Amino acid sequence: MAKSLLDDRALIPSFHLPAREGAVFDSLDFKRKRNLVLFFSTYPPQDFLLALDQASAQIRAQNAEVVFICPMEPSVVENIHRMHRLTYWILSDPTRAVFSKFIQAEEREEVAALFITDRFGGIFFQVVVSRVEDLPSSSEVIKSLMLIQSQGL
Repeated sequence: MAKSLLDDRALIPSFHLPAREGAVFDSLDFKRKRNLVLFFSTYPPQDFLLALDQASAQIRAQNAEVVFICPMEPSVVENIHRMHRLTYWILSDPTRAVFSKFIQAEEREEVAALFITDRFGGIFFQVVVSRVEDLPSSSEVIKSLMLIQSQGL
């Protein structure tokens, strides 16, 4: 069964991955500036991706960025982005280099995970599940971000 490799309140490992159109996402660019909502999935769950996209304006209003990281080739990630016109970061991690810093799972195991950080990179909330349906809803993510903001993190 998959599990997180990180303790609550631990700092997330720094990472960088290629993004769309030659851009590079570097987690250090957000440290001390924005909270991160990191969503990992071994497959692209359309309903969850669209729900996050619908909530992305509210999430950004809470000083946060949404990042979806999946172990697929860049061309697949680009197609997902183009097909759904998503407004947040979607990153390709085909070698699972970043995935394996956060999550311990068997090679073919289906996994979905959500990590919410404060602006210092500390893990405020985390969950690793086998079904994306078991992840918190976008409204629960927003509530967590509001709590982070209320604590000045």
